[in-house]
Amino acid sequence: ALVAAVLVWILMSRMLKGFEVRVLGSSPRAGRFAGFGLNRMVFFAFLLSGALAGLAGISEVSGAIGQLQPVISPGYGFTAIIVAFLGRLNPLGIVAAGLVLALTYLGGEAVQSALGISDKVARVFQGMLLFFVLGCDTLIHYRIRLVGLALTKPEGAAKLEAAPKLKEAR
Repeated sequence: ALVAAVLVWILMSRMLKGFEVRVLGSSPRAGRFAGFGLNRMVFFAFLLSGALAGLAGISEVSGAIGQLQPVISPGYGFTAIIVAFLGRLNPLGIVAAGLVLALTYLGGEAVQSALGISDKVARVFQGMLLFFVLGCDTLIHYRIRLVGLALTKPEGAAKLEAAPKLKEAR
């Protein structure tokens, strides 16, 4: 998995195909203007993500479980969304975020067995982590204004004139 993450990072940051993915992801119209094929890129993205998902499935089946079962994935997709956002959609950042969330899983299991706390505590912590990361991103990238609480200019001027005047210091 680490080798795959490094290879994807090299692909996305150092190769033309990665540049095409970034351009078409940011602005499909600009990508079409530059001559990049949107349909080909979507097919390439599906092909690459399917190959990486297959690699993860092979390692899961051949390692921990040892056989293919109908209920093989205990919610890895939801955790993967949290990992992707924590890693800032960067392949190397995703590795670090995956390690952090793996520690929360292991810590949650240890707390569950030692203290008898519910196994859902780790998932609640991960959900709160995602909520706070997305909330911080929203507050950083957008200016939040509360409409309706601000006074209009005539109302503000009337309140200012009605207020007692302060003596000027000389």
